[in-house]
Amino acid sequence: MPGAARDQTMLRRANELTVLAVLRDGTPRVMRDIADQTGLSWRTASVVTESLEGHGWLAGTEADAGDKRLGRPARRYRFRAEAGHVAGIDIGAHAICVYLADLAGTIVGMHRVRVSPGEPAADRLAAAEATVQAALDAAQLGNADVWAAAVGTTGIVGLDGVVTKSAVLPGWTGVDLGGRMGALLGRPVTVANDSNLAVLAEHWRGHRADTMIYLLVGVRLGTGLVIRGQLHRGAAGAAGEIGEIGEIGWSDAAQRLAAAAPGHLADLDGAARHVFAAARHQDPAAVAAVDRFATDIARGLTAMVLTIDPDVVVLGGGFAYAADLLMPRIDQRLGETCPHSPRLATSRLGDEAVGLGAVRLALDTVEQRITGLSSGTPLTPAAISASA
Repeated sequence: MPGAARDQTMLRRANELTVLAVLRDGTPRVMRDIADQTGLSWRTASVVTESLEGHGWLAGTEADAGDKRLGRPARRYRFRAEAGHVAGIDIGAHAICVYLADLAGTIVGMHRVRVSPGEPAADRLAAAEATVQAALDAAQLGNADVWAAAVGTTGIVGLDGVVTKSAVLPGWTGVDLGGRMGALLGRPVTVANDSNLAVLAEHWRGHRADTMIYLLVGVRLGTGLVIRGQLHRGAAGAAGEIGEIGEIGWSDAAQRLAAAAPGHLADLDGAARHVFAAARHQDPAAVAAVDRFATDIARGLTAMVLTIDPDVVVLGGGFAYAADLLMPRIDQRLGETCPHSPRLATSRLGDEAVGLGAVRLALDTVEQRITGLSSGTPLTPAAISASA
């Protein structure tokens, strides 16, 4: 392609992306507003907008009477979020949940099933596949309608979508989740640790801090990191796995907490709930156990706070109901060491955090395809769907 023609092609693509960026917020706009907010001339904005409408990215409707110009009806243009969809899949110890969203991140379908923590890996995978299919069927969508998908699960997950270590789910270490879910949907699937996706969701629809730590507190402890607005997974997907340092005491912190329950209840969740309830009634043994648990948490969290200096630490997970007991104790211990002690807050998304984070990660994949599409290839929804 001659240089001048190539420059024109690249300029056209830049203008298309600029118009899409303005309209992606879902607010319909007349041409004058599109031109003003993109900085393009009215003529250029008109040509680009009409082209995007023709490709199926935008929908135009007649504006109301107040927006007419010189007797000619103005048109409002909106982004067609329904042009494509993404899937967010949360494969946990107790439940599998699939969220389907349009390109604006609006949830258009959800399906959840309960599973047992002791479920064999093959059965858990089969349940995940069935849950994905049930969600698609309920939303009347097919595989071709899903442009991108992401999966969240427990354990350390490599950037290749393989679970490299899982101490919670039997047979889960070594499972190629990306390959298995990708074969189901017919396109590459991104897989990440559940805490990573939870922090991404909190950044998107929760506390929205620029730099933050998600602290998963339950029968296991874990963290996810957003640094300067970006999910930080590290070189191999293991960033934030501070609990791998045995001396910190995260691996068996919940067991030590539960040991304070009468009869040493085998069910860690139930035993922990009993201890927290007793601590609220000032039972000395329970208070001491909660103090130890908070100290265990703070030991690892302090190292991470000193490393990335977050704006906020968001507490979520199965023990989030005990935030009233844990957060003051953790805050006190952080303040004893950290020059800047971050704000502590509870998750605003609860048990939806991982699934919504998977949706956000899938949307990010779509964004990367849109901006990375060759300027010589027409920017159409079909091209983005096919570029997986």
